[in-house]
Parts: sequence; C-alpha cells; structure tokens
Amino acid sequence: MAAKTNFRRLRAALVCAVAAAARPASAETPTVRDNGVQQTAPARPRWSPSNPYAPGVWPTALPWRNTFFYLENSATTQTLGVGTPYQSRDPYYELTLGLRPRFYLASNDAYEILVLADLGVTSERTNSDTTTKQGEWSATDFELSGDFAAVLREGKDDATEIDIRVPRLILPTSRISYDSGKILGLGTRALFVEDVLLGGRESPFVPNLVLGVRAEYVYQFTRSQVPTNASLERIRLDPDGQSVVSDQLGGASFASQSAVFGALASLYVHQTVAWTTSVDVRPAWHYPVRQDVEICGVVLTGCTTASGTNDPQTRTVLTSFATDVLVSLSDAVGLSVGYSNLTAQIGPDGRRRSLLYSPDARFFAVLNVGLDQLYAGATHGRSSSARAPRAVHNF
Repeated sequence: MAAKTNFRRLRAALVCAVAAAARPASAETPTVRDNGVQQTAPARPRWSPSNPYAPGVWPTALPWRNTFFYLENSATTQTLGVGTPYQSRDPYYELTLGLRPRFYLASNDAYEILVLADLGVTSERTNSDTTTKQGEWSATDFELSGDFAAVLREGKDDATEIDIRVPRLILPTSRISYDSGKILGLGTRALFVEDVLLGGRESPFVPNLVLGVRAEYVYQFTRSQVPTNASLERIRLDPDGQSVVSDQLGGASFASQSAVFGALASLYVHQTVAWTTSVDVRPAWHYPVRQDVEICGVVLTGCTTASGTNDPQTRTVLTSFATDVLVSLSDAVGLSVGYSNLTAQIGPDGRRRSLLYSPDARFFAVLNVGLDQLYAGATHGRSSSARAPRAVHNF
C-alpha cells in the first residue's frame, strides 16, 4: 500500500515537473537586480498609465523606473510644403529637449503611487515671428504632479484601470508665460483605460488594444485679468483721456479656467510597434470684460459710457487631433513619428476650422530614451535582446 502511495506521489511530481518545463520562456517571471538585491518583476506585465511598456517588456524594479529623456522635433506642415499655400511665407521648426522623471512611493499589483514631472527647454530654430532672436532658447512650462493608478477590474481578456493626477502644478517657467503675468496653474486629471487582449500578451502581432477617455481641469492664477509685463512702458489713453504709462500687453483677458475632454486608442500592431490616435476638445473660460466704464474728458458733452457687445463671448475652444506610430528600437530607445493639429475651433476669419487640418498642423518626431533601462543594462549587464523593446507614451 505504501509503495503504491509513493509511486503515485512520484508520478504526480514528474507530471508537474514536465508541465513546468513545457511552459514557454516568455511566460516565466524574470528577476531583476536593484542595488544588488534580486527582486521579482510582475508576473504578467501590461500597459498601465504609470507603467507604459509594450506587452512583452518587463519593467525594472528601480524606484525611479519609467524616467525618460526625450528629443522632439516638430515643424508646421506648410514649412514642409504640405497643405494650403502661404499668403506670406513664415516657416516654423521647433526643437525641444526634455526630461520626464518619475519616482514610485508605493507599488503593488493593485495600485501605484508616484510623483512625476515634465521638464524641458525649447528653441524655435527658424526665423519665425514667435521669438525675438532666431534660435532663442526658453524653458517650457514645467509640470509637477502626484499620481495614483489602480486596477478597478480585471478579467481574463481585459482590465479596467484608472489614473488620477492630483495635485497637478503648472509653473510659468516659459518666457511667454512668465512675462505675461502668469503665476501658477493648479489642476487635476483623470484617465480611464480599458486594456483589451486581442492576440494575447505573448503574441508577436496585435497582442492588445488600449482604449481610454480622459478629463482635465486647470485654474490659472495670474497677476491681473489681462496679460501685463512690468518692463513694458507703453503710452495709452486712460478713460479720462489722459496719457498714462501702461504695462498691458493686449486687450484680450486671461483664461482663468480651462478643461480637456478627450479619447484615445492605442493599437499594438506588434510587440515593438504601437499606433496611437487621440482627439481632444479644450474649452477655456476667460475673465469677463467690464461694459460700464465711463469715459470723460474726450467728448464735448462731458462723460459717456463705453459701448460694447451686449453678450461678449468669454469662452474659447481649442480642438486637438494627433496620431503617431511608435517603434521601439531597443529596451531603452523608442522613436515616435506622427502628426498633430492643435488649433482654435474658430479661426481669425470667423470660420470653423477642421479637426484634422489647419495652418497650425504639425509633423513631429520624438526620440525617447529610458534612463532606468540604460542604468540597469550598464550596472547589471542585462542584455537588451533578451526582451521585447519598450514602447513609451505620454497620455
């Protein structure tokens, strides 16, 4: 009896061993080293808002993983000879160098808490009218955020996730923002994502599809209701007809509040190729313009009230369309090439502009470099050919 029991146990052990050995290598959980300590990566890597890897890429275990350096080149379509002809030629080509650092405070299979930033410098390389000097460099508006990402529901073939950035701070570090009187942008962002398996995470072609919707809100703190620059000394007439020195840059008021409502789709054509398309509507609400200002001293009959529009529009809308193809060249390097059109919904001529094309449309190319993957490869000698290259998105 004991012999039969031992035989059954031995047979069961052999069956388990054969089954374990028969599993494909891509399904095994790899290990990575963090400061010399071996750690186990997640058993089933998938896309998430705070962990934007391709389906077959294993993340590092570093607390600052997903930190990227990027080099972006963009030019208007008309600069490259695409689109309607110029009334007067005004080419525009922009170069941006940036860093997107991330630091994870807590992370497990259910949720992640981290802080992130987007820091950059930009230069308009052509002789456009947007800068004083050709090739002038300026910082972009730096963005700092806290981030919470969680898995709301997970099924066999799909998963629903949420990503909330709060607080979201936008600093007026660009020359245009600082010189016009902006102080701080304070807001939040929510992103809901549905990750749907198609061919499967281990499939080389069409492994999965990511669908998402997002909403953002920002309140802008400013020095005044209109753009001003303390260094500007321009002579203007006040309501009493007197010549005064004014620092006001223009007549349009600031947008005190703005929002973004959008949708996106990212199809992984291959483990190393992702095609992403997004559409946004971006309304903004400006400070109201006073209509009851009296003007004295410039008319013979005394004072008069300035006339204006009975129902002035204080809301403007921008629309955005973007599509790009990202190719992962290695574990650490990705190249994204695409097209975007961010423009006012109503043009200067009063006509509604197309969502797909306008004079503001651009072509762009972005080179992303994952600093955590470079560090892991340099310090621990991990081969980049052992895994599928990573894909990087900044949703």
